[in-house]
Amino acid sequence: MVDKIAEFVRKKRVIHDDEVKNVKLKEVKIPWYKRPLEASEFVTRKGKDKKYYVQHNEWSKRVWIGPYTNENEAKSIIESYVFESLRTASLDKKTNNKIHSIVIENEKEFF
Repeated sequence: MVDKIAEFVRKKRVIHDDEVKNVKLKEVKIPWYKRPLEASEFVTRKGKDKKYYVQHNEWSKRVWIGPYTNENEAKSIIESYVFESLRTASLDKKTNNKIHSIVIENEKEFF
């Protein structure tokens, strides 16, 4: 009796090919702070104040981090983001005290 019930349940769980074709998969994008990052996802720009600023491609277009005195310092900050994203499951916590956010209202005047 148990074998007949188990067989019935197995048959009901089978998904037919025509059912699979009609199912649309939704792509889930993992936010930048919950996945491993790559240095190529960041951009560095020099401001009119001769200091360097860094932005990730998923941040708001107005949000940058900086200022940094030279390009090497900005690159080291990017490397710290990449390293921390590989080391931990998420970047919810600020791990580098040289990271300061800045909101730039008018990009044309600032850069």
